[in-house]
Amino acid sequence: MLILFAGALSRLAAQDTLPGYRLLLGRWEVVRYHEQGVPVDKRLDPLPQAQAVYRHLQEERARMYYGYDYRWEEGLQGRRAAQYLRWIAEDSAREVQRIAAAIRDPYFAVFFADSTLSLYNKDPETGLVSHPEAWRYVYAPATSSLDLHPASYQKWEGQILLLTAQRMRLYLPQEAEAVELEKRDGTLP
Repeated sequence: MLILFAGALSRLAAQDTLPGYRLLLGRWEVVRYHEQGVPVDKRLDPLPQAQAVYRHLQEERARMYYGYDYRWEEGLQGRRAAQYLRWIAEDSAREVQRIAAAIRDPYFAVFFADSTLSLYNKDPETGLVSHPEAWRYVYAPATSSLDLHPASYQKWEGQILLLTAQRMRLYLPQEAEAVELEKRDGTLP
C-alpha cells in the first residue's frame, strides 16, 4: 500500500513541473459554450438566447414529448390542433425559463493539483451550489490534451486550444464544441 501511495505522489509531483500545468490549476468560469447546439454567451441577456435554443429544439421536442411531426401540419385540425397549440405554449414557456436559468447561472470548473476536477453551478443571488460533479483529469502539455474522467465509465477527451493565466479555450470533440472559460478568484464552495 505504501508503494502505491509513493507512486501516486511521484506522479503528482512530476505533473506539477510540467509547463502550463500551473496555469490550468484554479477556478474557471464558463463564459461561452453551446446550449444544445446553439452558441450562447453567459455574459449577455439569457432570455433571447434561451428563446433561440428553444426554436432550435422545438420540432424535436414536439416529436419526442407530444408525438407530433411537423410534416403532418395539414392533417392536424379541430380539438387535436387546439391541444397541440396549448401544449406548445406551456412547453415553450417552461423550457425557455429553464434554459434561461442555465445560461444565467454561473458554471465553474475547478482544477485541483491532485488531478480532481470539480464542476458546479452557483446561483449569483443566493450563493447556493447546484449540480456538483467530481471528475478526474489528466493533462498532457506536450499535446495540450486533457482527458476527463467523470464518475461514469465514459471518458471525455478535450483539446486545449488556448491556455493563459486568465483565459482557456477548450475543444470537446464529443460535443463538437469549443468552450471558453475565464479564471476567477474567490472562495471555493
